[in-house]
Amino acid sequence: MQIDNVFQMNDWEINKFLKVIFAIQISVLSLVLLDSLGLNLLILGEIISVIYLLFVPGVLILRILKMHKLGSVESLLYSVGLSIASIMFIGFIINLVYPLLKISNPISMVPLIITMTLFVTVLSVFSYLRDKDFSEPSFIDTDELLSPVVLFLSLFPFLAIFGTYLMNWHKINIVLMLLIILICITLLLFAYGKIPKKFYPFTIFIVAISLLFHTSLISNYVTGWDIQNEYYLANIVIKNAVWNFKINSIVNAMLSITLLAPIISIITKINLNWVFKIIYPLIFSFVPVGLYKIFQKQTNEKIAFLSCFLFMSIYVFYTEMIGLARQEIAEFFLVLLIMLMINRRISNPKRSLLFIIFGVSLVISHYGLSYIYMFSLIVVYMLILLFDRYDIQKLLDFSFRNKNKNHVIAFKENMNYQIISSTFVIFFITFTIAWYMYVSNSAPLTTILNIGNHIASSISTDFLNPNAVQGLSVIQNQIQSPLHRLSKYIYLIIQFFIVIGVLTPLFKRNRMNFDRNYLLFVLVNFVILVAAVTVPFFASSLNVERLYQITLIFLAPFCIIGGLTIFKFIFGVIFKSSLKNKDSFHLKLISIFLVVFLLFNVGFMYYVFDDDSSSMALNTTYDTANYNQEEFYGVEWLDDFGSLSKFGNISTTESISISDDNRRPLLRSFGIEPVVLSRVYGNNSTVSDLNTNLMKQYSRYNSVYFFFGSKNVNDNVAIVLDKEGVNLNVAKYKNLTDLFDVENKIYDNGGSQLYYDVINKK
Repeated sequence: MQIDNVFQMNDWEINKFLKVIFAIQISVLSLVLLDSLGLNLLILGEIISVIYLLFVPGVLILRILKMHKLGSVESLLYSVGLSIASIMFIGFIINLVYPLLKISNPISMVPLIITMTLFVTVLSVFSYLRDKDFSEPSFIDTDELLSPVVLFLSLFPFLAIFGTYLMNWHKINIVLMLLIILICITLLLFAYGKIPKKFYPFTIFIVAISLLFHTSLISNYVTGWDIQNEYYLANIVIKNAVWNFKINSIVNAMLSITLLAPIISIITKINLNWVFKIIYPLIFSFVPVGLYKIFQKQTNEKIAFLSCFLFMSIYVFYTEMIGLARQEIAEFFLVLLIMLMINRRISNPKRSLLFIIFGVSLVISHYGLSYIYMFSLIVVYMLILLFDRYDIQKLLDFSFRNKNKNHVIAFKENMNYQIISSTFVIFFITFTIAWYMYVSNSAPLTTILNIGNHIASSISTDFLNPNAVQGLSVIQNQIQSPLHRLSKYIYLIIQFFIVIGVLTPLFKRNRMNFDRNYLLFVLVNFVILVAAVTVPFFASSLNVERLYQITLIFLAPFCIIGGLTIFKFIFGVIFKSSLKNKDSFHLKLISIFLVVFLLFNVGFMYYVFDDDSSSMALNTTYDTANYNQEEFYGVEWLDDFGSLSKFGNISTTESISISDDNRRPLLRSFGIEPVVLSRVYGNNSTVSDLNTNLMKQYSRYNSVYFFFGSKNVNDNVAIVLDKEGVNLNVAKYKNLTDLFDVENKIYDNGGSQLYYDVINKK
């Protein structure tokens, strides 16, 4: 039995297509009406609303552009990307225009639902007029949906959900450990050919969403550092029903936070917490799926699958990224840009239009990634101009073909397919600078200029200085635990594989067909990776782990290629192996290597062998920016009754708040910017030192609120993070017994406490 392929609705017969669109539209309007009457369909209504927002506008735009036969993966990803871009653009426009029409609450249910309904209706009319004659639907075999592989993989997200529930409420991690084991088994099943190639994209999506959920669903509140500020900025948009772009904050200019999240929350009726904990990871899980298509088109299915698994195995993917909502969205748009760049089946005018849409969406989603892409774009375009010169081209062709007569890389490209043009480069640079200058008061631009100036002024004195080069410090860091040392060596092996992999396509014939533009981006990202371990203050400006994860978007397949090359050399040249299926054997070795790599990254190995594990999903005692209900209520009380200034409010008040480093992000989710305890009460400080430091540094304030979370209250300690240069030394805990004064305690719910004016101000 076959059913219509819903992922390729843009290929359906137009009447059937529009019937489904209108059915979804009517369902959403009915849900809004029922909600106004006090009736709620809970999960079903939320699912329909999410599909409406994240899929319907995009698939309609695909029909208007007459983009067909893209395949399930590309059709789905382009639809989601265009839908997200539409939400941000619409939100921005109505936030500017509606107040001029005396509608003071543009970011609220009624204006939003009316606007979205009109938008979808207009798109539907245009799609009918433009594309009414096309009908080449594809189908999904129901037998495939019920195959053992699909059913087996479909269990993973439910295990992640159930496992996090057990961790949150009962501190039991056995289900999450089982999930990790099953993911490893899945990779081994792939290595032994037990998963059909047609299921590779589905497998990657399932592994991605399961790994993301196994951390994002820990706690009922947003988890992470940057996301606390993102939550606050999105929440004040919901409360005020309007986006105030005048707030002096870099993040406030990111529409992926200040408009996308509030609009999704308002229309779907999903609490903002869960928008960040479920919807954003869901969108981010499409990143490795898109990477699979990018890698598969240029290598093969096996290398593409392993490359994506490597990308997902890096702990940043499911730990750091769930606390960086804006970067989750930005990386999705970056992947869409790469997909377009290597796609030769879409006509250039359509590619150029989508390139502009996704490029603009990247800029308004994340400033850091936008600047990295802008820098890469400029360098790539300069290299394109260089390679397209005849004399340079002739020299390169002669040089490489002397080494390899059958060399596969073409350095000169047919201009009919060239998408990286001077027009786009100038547009992207102009829009990026203009957006950050006028919408965010030049804050991101100033930050980048300051970083550049800092790097330039110190490169001659601090080159290869571990105290200034965060990447080099990570490599040289003396780790005491044997397991952690082994983990570091595995990372170094991966870097070695990447180096070999980048060199391999240049000097060895293979069956790969890398796009010229893609290879140039690879070269730039390889240089960025080298700069992270050589150039002072470069990696630390974004965080070396995040920078590494970004470069893997381009470099991941070269790690696999390099690993295969090394294994072929070891077993073919050194040991003179006579294996019949050498390629299959080498793929199995890489798969086993990645299984071990994943087990270290998720903290499984550390937990099993009772080592220090930094996995909040497995280690119940791990202290990080992960909060419980008591802590949330404590800060909520402080927000309601404490006389504190709010983030973005330049006026001063009589009080400041103080918390340790790991509790600080929670206060920021309420707009409170606390003083870090370690700044005034270090490892060797006394209460007298605390009083002195407060008097010296904060004499304009009259009183102080101390906030202590569950770790502080239960263990009588506070974390103290000391930095040496750009590097964070090992965190230490300072005893708080001398600081607690029962007479000054003003709030205690068992899991958090507040103290008021506990220091001597005289």
